[in-house]
Amino acid sequence: MPSAKAYALVLGVALAASAASLGNGFVFDDVEVIQQDARIHSLDSLPSLLHAPFWSSSYRNNAYRPATTLLFALDWAAGGGRPVAFHATNVVLNLAVVALVLALASLVLSPPGALVAALWFAVQPVHVEAVANGVGMAELLAALGYLGALLAYLADGDAAESGSGGSARRGWLALLTLAASALAFGAKENAITLPAALLLADAWQAHRAAGRVRDAFRRHAVLWLGVVALAVGYLAARAHALGPEFGGGAVASGIEGVSLPGRVLVMAPAVLVWLRWLVWPVHLSADYLPDAFVPVARLGAVQIAGLAAVAVLAMGAWKARRRMPGVTAGLVFGAVTASVAANVVIPTGVLLAERLAYLPSVGAAFVAGALWQAIPRHRLVWPATALVLALLAARTVARTPVWHDEQRFLAALVRDAPDSYRTHWALGAEAFRRGRPAEGEREMLTAIRIYPGDPAVLQELGEKYLEAGMFAPASRFLLAAFREDSLRSDAAVRAVFALLKVGRADSAAAVGAEALRRFPDAPPLLVVTEQAQLAAGRPRQALALARRAVYLVPGAWGYQELAGIAAATAGRCDEARSRLERAAALAPAQREPRSLIARLAPGARCGLQAP
Repeated sequence: MPSAKAYALVLGVALAASAASLGNGFVFDDVEVIQQDARIHSLDSLPSLLHAPFWSSSYRNNAYRPATTLLFALDWAAGGGRPVAFHATNVVLNLAVVALVLALASLVLSPPGALVAALWFAVQPVHVEAVANGVGMAELLAALGYLGALLAYLADGDAAESGSGGSARRGWLALLTLAASALAFGAKENAITLPAALLLADAWQAHRAAGRVRDAFRRHAVLWLGVVALAVGYLAARAHALGPEFGGGAVASGIEGVSLPGRVLVMAPAVLVWLRWLVWPVHLSADYLPDAFVPVARLGAVQIAGLAAVAVLAMGAWKARRRMPGVTAGLVFGAVTASVAANVVIPTGVLLAERLAYLPSVGAAFVAGALWQAIPRHRLVWPATALVLALLAARTVARTPVWHDEQRFLAALVRDAPDSYRTHWALGAEAFRRGRPAEGEREMLTAIRIYPGDPAVLQELGEKYLEAGMFAPASRFLLAAFREDSLRSDAAVRAVFALLKVGRADSAAAVGAEALRRFPDAPPLLVVTEQAQLAAGRPRQALALARRAVYLVPGAWGYQELAGIAAATAGRCDEARSRLERAAALAPAQREPRSLIARLAPGARCGLQAP
């Protein structure tokens, strides 16, 4: 095991490299996930968070991370909603992960090599995105559980092989393995690869003891099956919260509808980006969306280079298995832990992001430590090592303020990813916020021109047009957003409203009916479609929709009033009077329902007389 001095050194270096993040605020995804999510602002909602999606927006429901969401709620309560509480938690989690990296590396490498590996991990600039912003907590928490489960599982294997400690010690190790696994699964989806990593741990123990993998696995096969059961349970809970598809609602820009072979071609160049992050982290970016990273599903020079890099790494792992097993262990660990983020087998909601390299870079740290061990001993080795680590730490410290506030983040986007459509989108949003609508419109249209398939930017521009009373373009962009992502019921509601405003009642009714097939119990959608049917001269269809809205929200006087108007238009006088009287009773301060009652026409077929 590493000495206390080794732990003190790596933790001190990690703290020095990450402490600057304590001054950061809520930036980018932090705003929606933490600052604006009322679900985490009260401890009373803790039980409901266990089965709630990670994103509060229904159209971004491709993540289920209950452990992370619960920790968000605890941090919000502890810090009174101040960002420093979240950043302090991230710093502490990062220190814990660094300590686990040192402990795990000591099982694979010599003491000096393990120390170098842990120090390299502690100062990695590519980790800044995970540590310096609030939502990066998911990466840190998943890594903590993942590495903790791996270490406990290895310790259980050692105890089973040596027969030391008895059943009580093995029982505690098994409990720790399961608890850490549950934490990892609940923190982020990429932890689902843990059962595979545990099998690799058995293979490592068998290699180290010159035994058979089958025998190493048998010693704690029941424990491994317990971890698998937890993984299945997580997937079941996830399906209950989000739906049966692993990818959920959102798919990353550039891989929507792309087949598995196509995703291989799209992601092949990403291997080169990952290698650049870890080997030469000079140019880093908070954004890799099109066209900062161009997703191309055809074979070209850059795809061939990426596939060749994979082949070289695989060959290197195979050839190093005897002379430098640490290299093999690191490359295989990195490949396994990066497999979900690779978007090949399963498309996810993120194409490429530096935070995704946090856990896989543990394997890269093993490789770095193993290669360092192979360097011939020379008096300049340690000074050179210290210089490299200092340069990496300096890059980390310099990069941390990117997530200090929205203005610095936006400036970094413009500097690091000028070709990304998200950069132009962010510039447009900032221009609108500063009261420069023409500039905002121009930047957002540029974003859409670069990548027209993101429903979020389409909807945001459509809403800006709606606010300005420009209903024709508003209807086009809002409808396009709904066409791109049919989970955006709010975009459909606003599109129907905009179509009504430009006098296209039939089109509005058709869009509303289409959206209702997916969201039959959404009251705002029912009400706006009812208005469209009424405007299109179909009062009976309008009344049916209004009745449904009233049934779902019986206490809403406005819904009762709309149902009364629809009933009157359909000639159902008794129902109209009853509903309008109910609306008046629910809203005694409102005079309109009572005035509508007075305007009901007499006779068998009633209507609303002109005032």
